[in-house]
Amino acid sequence: MKPGELVATRMSGGITIARVVDVDTSRVRVAIRRKKEARLPTERIIFATQIFAEDDEEVANFRRQSEEIADTVDIAELWEVVSDDQTALPFNDLSELYWGVDAAAVQQVALLLCLDKDTLYFEDGKAGYTPRAPTAVEETLARRRRQAQQSEEADALLACLERGELPPTLTSHQQMLIDSIRVFAAFGDDYTRSALVKALLNKMERKTGNLQRLAFDVLVSCDEFAEDEPLELVRDEIVEAFSDEALAMAESVSEAELLSDANRIDLTALPTITIDDADTQDRDDALSLERLDDEGGGAERFRLGVHITDAGALIPQDSVLDEEANRRMATLYIPDRKIPMLPTVISHDKGSLEAGKRRAALSLLADIGADGEILRYEVRPSVIVSDAALSYDEADAAISDADEPYHDLLANLHTLTEALKQQREAAGAVNIDRSEMLIKVVSSNDVQVRVVERASPARQMVAECMVMCNSLLASFCRDHGIPAAYRSQSAPDLNDLGAGLPSGVEIGEDGPLRQYLMMRRFAPADTRTAPAPHGGLGVSAYIQATSPLRRYPDMVMQRQITHYLSAGEPLYSVEDITSVAGRADMQIRAMGKLEDERRRYWLLKFFKLRMEKAQDDEEASLFKAVVLENQPRRSAMLELADYPFRVRARLPDAILPGATVSLRLHSVDLWEKRTNFIHEPDIT
Repeated sequence: MKPGELVATRMSGGITIARVVDVDTSRVRVAIRRKKEARLPTERIIFATQIFAEDDEEVANFRRQSEEIADTVDIAELWEVVSDDQTALPFNDLSELYWGVDAAAVQQVALLLCLDKDTLYFEDGKAGYTPRAPTAVEETLARRRRQAQQSEEADALLACLERGELPPTLTSHQQMLIDSIRVFAAFGDDYTRSALVKALLNKMERKTGNLQRLAFDVLVSCDEFAEDEPLELVRDEIVEAFSDEALAMAESVSEAELLSDANRIDLTALPTITIDDADTQDRDDALSLERLDDEGGGAERFRLGVHITDAGALIPQDSVLDEEANRRMATLYIPDRKIPMLPTVISHDKGSLEAGKRRAALSLLADIGADGEILRYEVRPSVIVSDAALSYDEADAAISDADEPYHDLLANLHTLTEALKQQREAAGAVNIDRSEMLIKVVSSNDVQVRVVERASPARQMVAECMVMCNSLLASFCRDHGIPAAYRSQSAPDLNDLGAGLPSGVEIGEDGPLRQYLMMRRFAPADTRTAPAPHGGLGVSAYIQATSPLRRYPDMVMQRQITHYLSAGEPLYSVEDITSVAGRADMQIRAMGKLEDERRRYWLLKFFKLRMEKAQDDEEASLFKAVVLENQPRRSAMLELADYPFRVRARLPDAILPGATVSLRLHSVDLWEKRTNFIHEPDIT
């Protein structure tokens, strides 16, 4: 090689035509493009043309001629000549076979470019070019045909998606693309095939900066997603449908053996009622109250019964149904649907304490003085019949109105549970009666929000009964050495709630600010297998066993106690309980976060619909709110006065926590689940 000679050199992007600038013993300096040079090992020069160029224009002319000739080369024809012998052939031999002995340099370079560009027929190696086996060539051709077909199918799908529709019949490749778009809409860049989906979406005319959001909108427009599709279910891999095996077993489960068990105490004559939300169908707890005979003219005493449906005995351990409940861990409640832990034939029928139906239960019967002191208690497997299924509103009416059915029972029960509550508060319990939102989705364009007070008589009464039941069941497990999952919490320090607040802040006796400051003082509750006090509830020990139709750890603890009562020994070991409790803590916490996300979505949808339906009514976008935090250079945190919902908005620094201000809702972003509230300073 000499300076000025045109050579074919191997670069990272393939074979390139270059002009030699300088040569030494081991390296060659070449000019690749105008003002671009490279210093290469001599072995990177794979063909010297013996043609010399004076300038870049001559190099460009030679390159253009080579590429034009390369377009006419039929590599398949050359391969057919040599394909029977899969041995490496030097380039010069291939050139002579194709062009003949008198081939021009430009023809030889053209052949090199072809061999480099398309490796279908020959494999390049140190010894030369090896013809690929016919089977390998056919496989590659088939793959290329398949890729071309898939490219056409992708383009056809894209054209349909642009029109907001799907092809009449989806090919398998198109179905894969739709499935990939669906997963990308949920996971975004965390999806392993996100690059494939993003490349497809980037071809769309209506592309936006947020391709994940575009993926969702595209699927909504072609009815693959609902407008309010809960992507959180996809992200958390929530499966709604039960397996055929689980459904079949649920149908075959019979209560007859449990109901005829001689070890169960017959409490069917005991007046018993259930109290739940009006639309509740999985009724897993019932209440009873008896006035006990005076003993020597002593103080008034009652026997309070909390009866929990014996789902743990109804569903065999390690059965298909048990494994399904274990996997789901709890019933998921979101405004537009409920995903039950157990098939509805169990949770709404065979295991539910329906009025008038004989049901197996685990009954806690506690003798309690009128002052709320628990005198004695017993835990018994039982058979009960609920006399009535009341809603909270119906129970509230019965408590206050002597003409309502069950007034005496519920009025006495309410008085007794108030005494129980006072006993707990004397032991350090802290009760925060924050209101609760009930969101009902009638349709995508009809969302109803109702705020209920947890401090309503019936709700507090039922809650107090459940606390008593769970704390006494915990005492039973502790006293009998039964492995259990105990819930514990350190007592909150509620002294000096106003510490750190600006001077002039009035916390008040109740309200959003006091509740907010109190809740910040609570340490998270934890689960352990050794009993420990629950400071927030004011009890010495506490387990959760009163919702076995809705929570798997409750069903396990109920099954543990029922088995101990019949066999005299625990069913589950400490290790078993630890395993279930550990998984339950993580999984139920994740489910709670999902439920919060969906409640937030539907509340924001409610706000958005409210604004849209009253565009000319400025009052529809106005909200009163109580300031919880207002720090300089940060958005303030507030709680809406009419809804227990916290928002952020910019406020003047002079506005103190506890103040009530007016906010105007300017916009709602349902994708980001964000609101844009603006302070209205002139409205009082």
